Amino acid sequence: MAREGLNSEVWKISFSAFFADLGYQGAIALLPLLLVEALKLPIYIYGIVEALNYGGGALMGLLGGYVADKHGRKRTALAGNALISLMSFAGLANSPILSPLLFLAGWWSRNFRTPARRAMLAEVTDEHNRKRAFGILHALDIGGGVASIAVMAALLLMGYGFAAAYLATLPFFITSTAVLASVNAGKRRGGEVPLRAPSLKVTALALASALFGFTYYSFGFPILSIFLHTGSDVVSISAYGLYLLVSALTGVVIGSAKSTGFKTLALAGYVLAAFGSLMFGLGGPLAVYLAASAILGLSMGVVETLEPFLVSRLSSEEQWGLSMGALTAGRSIGLFISNIAMGFLFSIGEFYAYLYAFAAAVASAVITLLVVAK
Repeated sequence: MAREGLNSEVWKISFSAFFADLGYQGAIALLPLLLVEALKLPIYIYGIVEALNYGGGALMGLLGGYVADKHGRKRTALAGNALISLMSFAGLANSPILSPLLFLAGWWSRNFRTPARRAMLAEVTDEHNRKRAFGILHALDIGGGVASIAVMAALLLMGYGFAAAYLATLPFFITSTAVLASVNAGKRRGGEVPLRAPSLKVTALALASALFGFTYYSFGFPILSIFLHTGSDVVSISAYGLYLLVSALTGVVIGSAKSTGFKTLALAGYVLAAFGSLMFGLGGPLAVYLAASAILGLSMGVVETLEPFLVSRLSSEEQWGLSMGALTAGRSIGLFISNIAMGFLFSIGEFYAYLYAFAAAVASAVITLLVVAK
């Protein structure tokens, strides 16, 4: 286990994440356009679909964490990672029922995989370089997403439809799974994992993550906001690319910083997200929306780097999978509720939707400072 630098297993796990995001981030960006623009579904239906993504994903995250600790982290991660490719066929289906179902199946598989992959990363690092490793994982994870947005924007500019754009993601998912299969970690079995609840602080952090999910929602709503104000598919998903780029760079910076912890998570993560949401609600020229996208990206880079790192510190190694699963479930529950709320509030008025998100993010910061950080 390397103390001075990051070992090859860290890079394999991180590049597997890069290729996975190279596939599904573009698919995520196109989903609101596929459902609302191409399939002519109302915006609140998109909110319900996203809520189902994350509601089912909460259960899959918990299940994946438990299965990883009991039956092996690597096999759990591989199974989930391979099945993400189901979303590649969402555009080809071109159906208001089958298209969302295929996307749902792929996204639930992603959530099933995530706790196991995070536990594998914690397994191949030590306390001295673990935060940096999670920062690199997030940076390459999201870096793949930035490239994915560029690919999707190029395909749309060249006149390709949603079916071709979604199918273009399939080779990336296959590559991601192949790289993950080469990782030398996650093969140990923990035997019978006791079904005891995570510690109070892990539970509180999962609750804070859930509340952050209330404000994080799906970036599909900002994409729709920008589309409604510009009428441009390319500008809308390019803003998502900006969000991802800032998030990736932030992961590298936060991962390398010496003094970051609960206060950084609360203030630079959750509170900053609150103000980014408020900017979307207030609106203005395109520059305001782009600035808000960048602020949300910065906050997400902080959160995605520090949350799993702090969970690994608050729980024992034998419970890493289940604890990471609780974190994934917390975020997913928040996203489940927020996407329903955002969908209906968005139909009433954008300002009310983003004001709700602002308040939830502030509450998340308060819980982190008053409970988790004590």
